[in-house]
Amino acid sequence: ASAVIRMTNTRGAEGFIAVSPEQRKKFWLDRSRTAAISKHTNAFKVNEDVVIPLPRMGDYCDGIERINIELSTQNKLALCDALAEFLQGELPLHAGDAEIDKDVLIGDRRQAALDYVTSVRHRWQWLLDKLDLPLAEAEKQFAEYGINASDLSNRAANPTLFHRLQDYSVRTSWKAELKPRLSKIFDGTVFQPVLTRIEAIHKEVLRGRVFVALHMHAGDGNVHTNIPVNSDNYEMLQTANRAVDRIMALARSLDGVISGEHGIGITKLDYLTDDEMANFWSYKEKVDPEGRFNRGKLMRKGPIRGNLDNAYTPSFNLMGHESLIMEQTDVGEIAHDIKDCLRCGKCKPVCSTHVPRANLLYSPRNKILSTSLLIEAFLYEEQTRRGVSLAHWAEFEDVADHCTICHKCEKPCPVDIDFGDVSIKMRNLLRKQGKKSFNPGKAAAMAFLTIKDPTTIKAIRTGMIDWGYKAQRFAHELGKKFGLVQPQVKAPPATLGKAPIKAQVIHFINKPMPGNLPKRTSRALLDIEDDKVIPVIRDPHKANGESEAVFYFPGCGSERLFSQVGLATQAMLYHVGAHTVLPPGYLCCGYPQTAAGEEEKGQKITTDNRVLFHRVANTLNYLDIKTVIVSCGTCMDQLQKYEFEKIFPGCRLLDIHEYLMEKGVKLEGVGGVKYMYHEPCHTPMKQYQGIKVANELMGTRVDLSDRCCGESGTLAVARPDISTQVRFRKQEEIEKGAAKLREGDPNAKIKMLTSCPSCLQGMHRYADDAGGIEPDYIVVELARHLLGENWLPDYVAKANSGGIERVLL
Repeated sequence: ASAVIRMTNTRGAEGFIAVSPEQRKKFWLDRSRTAAISKHTNAFKVNEDVVIPLPRMGDYCDGIERINIELSTQNKLALCDALAEFLQGELPLHAGDAEIDKDVLIGDRRQAALDYVTSVRHRWQWLLDKLDLPLAEAEKQFAEYGINASDLSNRAANPTLFHRLQDYSVRTSWKAELKPRLSKIFDGTVFQPVLTRIEAIHKEVLRGRVFVALHMHAGDGNVHTNIPVNSDNYEMLQTANRAVDRIMALARSLDGVISGEHGIGITKLDYLTDDEMANFWSYKEKVDPEGRFNRGKLMRKGPIRGNLDNAYTPSFNLMGHESLIMEQTDVGEIAHDIKDCLRCGKCKPVCSTHVPRANLLYSPRNKILSTSLLIEAFLYEEQTRRGVSLAHWAEFEDVADHCTICHKCEKPCPVDIDFGDVSIKMRNLLRKQGKKSFNPGKAAAMAFLTIKDPTTIKAIRTGMIDWGYKAQRFAHELGKKFGLVQPQVKAPPATLGKAPIKAQVIHFINKPMPGNLPKRTSRALLDIEDDKVIPVIRDPHKANGESEAVFYFPGCGSERLFSQVGLATQAMLYHVGAHTVLPPGYLCCGYPQTAAGEEEKGQKITTDNRVLFHRVANTLNYLDIKTVIVSCGTCMDQLQKYEFEKIFPGCRLLDIHEYLMEKGVKLEGVGGVKYMYHEPCHTPMKQYQGIKVANELMGTRVDLSDRCCGESGTLAVARPDISTQVRFRKQEEIEKGAAKLREGDPNAKIKMLTSCPSCLQGMHRYADDAGGIEPDYIVVELARHLLGENWLPDYVAKANSGGIERVLL
């Protein structure tokens, strides 16, 4: 490595070895800056890689810079023409109530602006026309054209005007030459619309500017000559193609070859001679005389020419008005969100659904590649009026399904792409287009989370939780008995698209659902199901005027499914002497709907809840609520959008475990059990690290168990095949963690703690693995040890005996 660095340094280049995290960070920061090229593109970039003899590399770079200077100057001349056309037309003014003729308001400003734009254009045109003029002769005319030049740093043997522009000692600048004078001419509120339109014209023209970017291999002469283009700009495409003609001619003139690393392809065929193609054509004739493989590819004769003449792709022929699907759907936004991807793969290690031993295809990087290809297919099919293929919609849905919306891929990404957000947009698009697959289990789960009526909740709970979970556990035992589930669990099968129905059923039953769940919801036990009453729970023996008031949002999982979690949260708040305000009636935060692609439903729930909480705040204005408590990670993520500081002024949003840690609650000397902590993908702990909180509260060693549990809300129901793959990695982590804890004590009891209701369900599926583990919530474990084994009935009895104040909303 050191030898390579010395070699690069002797050639005036830069090289370094990333031997520290800081240097590694610098490298990836530099890499992320290359996204500036991607930002300039809409659909693609022309990649014309060539190989240049190393002694002529400097000449090639000079030639490319010459092309860039010409293209940049031509773009600025086009800007001058566009500005002149605008200034000669109807100028928009902000005249207010003044009844003054427009011409009087404008006065001589129009002509002054036109004269100035004309003079600048004249100067820029002269620079473009005289690039090859010897520098000594050119500098004599600088004063005539108003050209300001700084010191010349270019050391060319026979300098010309081009070398002045190359080293930036002479510039053509919109910011320095045009914008300040026009801003001065049209100064004032009256002319603000004129300046706004001038800025817009500049952006429109600049968007069509073509430039050539070079990326080179160290030492082999291979040069990636990239030309970013916006594929909805026809003139830009033509300009880019003319630039390619010049680039190929330049490469040839320097004894270079155009068959670079990326081969030939349809874009280079026209630049190769018949002699250069003869060997290929001869070989093709021998192995494929009837031309069946890649018909017409790289062939000049026959019915199909293998160049760009017959190419029809969005990259070369996409026009904005033709792309109806981009305009009328979310496809354009999805394409924009992923266009900066560098293909670096730094997202792979953290992705929950990227399980290499089961499938290499669904890392965020590969999902971005797939999504880009599918969008191109959508555009092609829309433009050819065939309609988007159902197979393409199915593939699009498959990519969107392979995401737990954990947002972990965003942090390592050099260009900040969050494929979790992209997946949500993809699911919304599928729903709007009517292409989202129906899954009865997922529909039932979403209904259970959304419905507010107590009677309906009880009925669904009985059917889905009591009977459904029991049936799933029975099917699991049958599957084990007949040897159906063991192969899947031992080595999850690779998939491409959805697994067949039979396989999906086995995936669904290969891990058992939890049993012995609470028979009633927490609200039913406390008789606070009325949505017109605000429950305020406090210990009458501890509560006083100085007691802290908190607002606890239990969410669906902690209230309807694992009601012991919501009750344990309330019991611990009761224990520390807080006034606990609960929302009136059953509520969902809106996150499950949003993540599932039901954006409108999620937004409606959010808005309705915010309005309701404002009413709660007005009703309880005698309570100074400074803390909003949650016991669920997805609730935390969604409630961060509620702007609680406007509902309860000066309040903060906190997880119950962080709150209890701040209050000094902790266990001391718990024996007979060892702990692991499963960190949810959506951790509710935002102020402190979850593992730190777990260790502090439990007062003993708690080891972190990494990886996603595979439940992910409704993923285990909607796509059990994906869950099987995700669980495979989690089971490995659990077994390693359990083995570590049992060193020296092989029969030790192990509890897996978590802080997410969905993860609590997911962890129950591993109860029989790793020698047996017992899943539980941290707050439930705290209640059991601090309040006694009978903490739940004791708390319910205390609360129902004068501990609940019911305030009419």
